[in-house]
Amino acid sequence: MKFRLAGLAFLPLLAAASLYGQPSLRLVDPLEPVYPDSNSLPGYISEIEMYFPLGTGADVHVLIDAPAGVSFSISGTIDGREIPPGWWSRLIDVPVEQNTGLDSRTEIFTHRKNPFVIRRAPFRIYDVIQPLSANRVTARGKFTALRLDVPEAALRKPGTYTIEISAVGKEWKQRGTFRAVVTGARVPPLSESTFFYSNWFNPGQMEAKHSLIRWSEAWFTMLDRYAALMAHGRQSSIMIPAELMSSGDGRITLDDGNLARFVGTFRKRGFRYVEAPMLMYRGDNDDWSDPELKVILTKRRYYTGGGKKDVDTIVAIMRDFAAENGLNGCWLQHVSDEPGAVQAACYRDVVRQVRSIFPGVRIMDAISDRDSLVGAVDFWCPTIDDYQLHEPFFNGRQARNEKVIVYTCLVPGGKWLNRLLDQERLREVYFGWGAAHFGTSGYLHWGLNQYVVSDPFAQSVVHHPSPAAGPDNFLPAGDTHIIYPGPDGPLSSIRFEAVRTGIEDYEILELLKKDDSRKFDALIREVFRDYTDYSTDVRAYRRARKELLEAAAPTGQ
Repeated sequence: MKFRLAGLAFLPLLAAASLYGQPSLRLVDPLEPVYPDSNSLPGYISEIEMYFPLGTGADVHVLIDAPAGVSFSISGTIDGREIPPGWWSRLIDVPVEQNTGLDSRTEIFTHRKNPFVIRRAPFRIYDVIQPLSANRVTARGKFTALRLDVPEAALRKPGTYTIEISAVGKEWKQRGTFRAVVTGARVPPLSESTFFYSNWFNPGQMEAKHSLIRWSEAWFTMLDRYAALMAHGRQSSIMIPAELMSSGDGRITLDDGNLARFVGTFRKRGFRYVEAPMLMYRGDNDDWSDPELKVILTKRRYYTGGGKKDVDTIVAIMRDFAAENGLNGCWLQHVSDEPGAVQAACYRDVVRQVRSIFPGVRIMDAISDRDSLVGAVDFWCPTIDDYQLHEPFFNGRQARNEKVIVYTCLVPGGKWLNRLLDQERLREVYFGWGAAHFGTSGYLHWGLNQYVVSDPFAQSVVHHPSPAAGPDNFLPAGDTHIIYPGPDGPLSSIRFEAVRTGIEDYEILELLKKDDSRKFDALIREVFRDYTDYSTDVRAYRRARKELLEAAAPTGQ
């Protein structure tokens, strides 16, 4: 007997296949966690149905329960046509050595147990998406996880696309059916997106992982592969490498040729914003008690060391480059990371100077203090917990046409949304729903590929890199990165794809908000109330998404 629930169909009786020693196949929602050693999903699913908008692809995971060493082929058809091998990927598991802390970092930081994790550490979980070079697969452990990505080009029209999936081994064969229902609701291209999304990119790590020489042709070829993956994930802003501007022999210079090529690589992929790197910092000792900021490039103090003159030169160079390359409307300037109340007066003086030199430039920074910086910031970047605790303040800033971009890093922990490996994948999706609900403008994270000192395939929890960090100060699992270095370019992750799904939902939710605000409010409340109050039931989310996509489809579709 076949049961249907929330758009998902499953056949529990298939579980009997593994009882007789024969490998089994089940289809898994990509938002459900899967592990290489043990999975407690509700039954062995042979059929699954999910809803998708136009303008994007469709995805499903395939879990094979077979002993290590068993070899099999994976294949499929879409409406009777053979699926190209390039649609298949293998999921690679990574370790989670410590659980995320209840407040921040990991549990050992405050020695408090965090009950809001999906599994107790240590464990391994599938996260990396590695394209298959051939459709022949050999099992490495109890569970082999695969991923099928149906590209947008194969889903051009609304309707139901039936994908038949087969795993065939020696004297055994297992099948599954994936139905991708495409509605008339359409996700706009990245160049038209209204969602600000930035992951800070580390070019040095790209070079190290792929053995590249800075600014070589091979370097720019690889950069384009990274830009393509970021664009696929709906990233819309890129940080400029700070080393493109240098100081020496009493002169400050810009490598404008390589900067133009760098920015152009991302602009042609649809990126809307360019983030100029920090001008100032608290000094090499990271002294939070010193009210005078220093110029990062020259190390000179702002008031007493000639820093004002340096800021004049740097900002004028940036202004001229932006004007010459048609970037005035998308140029964002970082001044200093997380300025506190002690540095507020100096920060405001630097901002006044920047605006006097570069009229129209917008100031964007992660902010740890609020009231003392009113009027100095155009793009506010509070952590999600700070935003939620001070929502009236940030609503007031938005009322003055300033933008609010929430961010996460090693904080917050507990039940707050974040994108760490021991949390539900739905948390990543809800960054989009939260932006639609609260009316914020997007999301920022420091770690696209900031691997610090670790091999991300072998280590997910790393010691905090600050020299002042104590022995129990660790960055939580996956905080440093959300993509992985592959042999020929960057590899996506299940977490990265989940954020993309949430941003696509945001685009559709915004359409619905304009057409039917009551329906919009009701739909949001079904699964998301705030950044600590949301449904962790994937089936409930799929029901809400189905309802959203049907409600936002043009009349008659």
